[in-house]
Amino acid sequence: MALVGLMRAYSRKMRSLPANTAHRVLSIPSIQRRLERHYHDSLDAHASALPDLTGLDARICDGLRRDGIFVTSLEALGMPGSREMFEVARRMAADYAPEAHRRASAGEKYLMFPGAQVMMRPVLFTWGLADRLLDIAESYLGLPPAYDGMALVYSVADGKDEATRRWHRDREDRRMVRIAIYLNDVDADGGPFELDRRGRETLKADDPEAVRSCLGLAGTVIFADTARCLHRGRPATRDRMAIFYSYFSRRPRNSFYCERSGLSRAQISALTRGLPLRQTESALWHRSLPPLLRVIPSAPI
Repeated sequence: MALVGLMRAYSRKMRSLPANTAHRVLSIPSIQRRLERHYHDSLDAHASALPDLTGLDARICDGLRRDGIFVTSLEALGMPGSREMFEVARRMAADYAPEAHRRASAGEKYLMFPGAQVMMRPVLFTWGLADRLLDIAESYLGLPPAYDGMALVYSVADGKDEATRRWHRDREDRRMVRIAIYLNDVDADGGPFELDRRGRETLKADDPEAVRSCLGLAGTVIFADTARCLHRGRPATRDRMAIFYSYFSRRPRNSFYCERSGLSRAQISALTRGLPLRQTESALWHRSLPPLLRVIPSAPI
């Protein structure tokens, strides 16, 4: 088992090498300054075109700006197709439980439902392309949103503090919107999503007053900026099933840390066939990247 673990670690390091090299290059101060100027110019240019949110959607965006997080429910959102998406996701996750436990016992740390099976249930993917969600993401990001798809994740109750259960920030972009939907009831032992609301200045989450622990019933919906804020899934002693939707700008800061939903570009193209232009451009955002960035393979999670 030790040898298998070493081999996996080496393979991960090699697969991450192109992305990590690109990240170091883009972090060169002169290049970084140029990228930041372009980013702020883009924000200014798009400011007058931002959606005008009202009601719950405006409160969600305000909560993201103020706290980096807003918690609601599928029922409160009242979006068409939510019941079908939820029931399909819950059945698929429950059916995946034996395989998830087998993979966890073999040492896998992040258990995501295979993309090929998501293709058979397109409602899981297309729910995240609803105009309301794109409007919320665009209003918060300040730019046209890229939709990085969905991930159906099964967290096995092994209590381990590793991978996404450790405090971290996501590196895809300067700002992000990640939506988490619980598919089962999640209490303090069930691996709740946690976020440190103090934001970017926080070095470690050691102040309980600043940490928001999201307990909730099945159907709880969490909007969070996982790039700005430290966050984690608390180590679980009860299995958790959840589905995650991700959004960032169409020219993300680190495109090579994106596209890790388990769906290939060809699969996403098939899922968006026949959808309106806004939805297609959001899901196929990689097509607007410079040619060099388009060919850098994404680093594994």
